[in-house]
Amino acid sequence: MTELRRTRTRPLTGIERTTRRPMVAVVVAVIGAVAVTALGFAMKATQADQGLVVALNTTHTGLWGTIGSAIYRGIEPVPAVVITLVIAGIVWAVSRSLRTAILFGLTVAFTWLPVAAVKILVDRPRPDASLLAHPFSPLQTDGSFPSGHTAYVVALAITFWFLLRDTRYAWLPIVLGVIGTAVIGLAVVSDGLHFPTDVLGSIVWALTTAAAVRWLVVDVIASRIGRRSAA
Repeated sequence: MTELRRTRTRPLTGIERTTRRPMVAVVVAVIGAVAVTALGFAMKATQADQGLVVALNTTHTGLWGTIGSAIYRGIEPVPAVVITLVIAGIVWAVSRSLRTAILFGLTVAFTWLPVAAVKILVDRPRPDASLLAHPFSPLQTDGSFPSGHTAYVVALAITFWFLLRDTRYAWLPIVLGVIGTAVIGLAVVSDGLHFPTDVLGSIVWALTTAAAVRWLVVDVIASRIGRRSAA
């Protein structure tokens, strides 16, 4: 009876499930990080997908141009942090667990934010604005690879899947994640702000590192804090 009551009051506990093979997750994350970084350096040297950016940028007009620009501005780092905090608050309200909400927010953040270090390391220039029919304003001067916007959306979708994987709604973040990733990918490329391989690198990054991040946040950090609190 106690267990049934706990299930009813805390339905979103999939994110807290213990990782069965943590070293596999860590190895996958390391391989993914190395592969993404190598891709970044390779594409920096060739800029082979510049033509795709130029082609897609011609569609950056009218309603789609407005939507694309709004999407980019709407999930820049500061708005993305605010969005994550709001969502974490909703998770807290629904799950009735501050711990679950914090684990959700940290998993998103630690999957997404490290791409900033890859950007600095690779330092791939943004697409050449002089070649674009509709260059973005203001000009972005930070590194192009990988796309932080895409990494955020994929990290959010994966973390939602962790949260919902023990419920009948586990399919929802997968479907919405695929749609959201496609939209953000098209937006940042048609904006002329990212190369297609920037988007690809972010997708690979999030898919390969999220499980290791969740293990680190939940099984290592949170569990140790919990043991110290109990002691």
